[in-house]
Amino acid sequence: MFHSNEDILEDIDSTLDQLTINAEALKEAKMNHFFTHEVKALEKTQESLLARLMHRQSLLVPDKKKKMLDSIKKESILKKIADDSKSLAREIQRRQKRAKWRKASSKS
Repeated sequence: MFHSNEDILEDIDSTLDQLTINAEALKEAKMNHFFTHEVKALEKTQESLLARLMHRQSLLVPDKKKKMLDSIKKESILKKIADDSKSLAREIQRRQKRAKWRKASSKS
């Protein structure tokens, strides 16, 4: 359990670091269709980390909470992750279609 705003802020900071690391891993994984399962796992992890971040922010004392929300630009982080997820989903669909087409072509 967290005892102070400093503990909460420290946890928020590490959560943001992990979100950033995972976002980079997602970018790499979506370039290779062999990592479909890893991509799904990373997306689930991102969702979990976002929920954790939002919960931790709700624990902050109001004055600190406002400052923290302003400083991390929550909306821009969420938008970027959502955009990355949409882009990733489109890329996965394209690769799956290509793989099906290749498989169908090789049977001919």
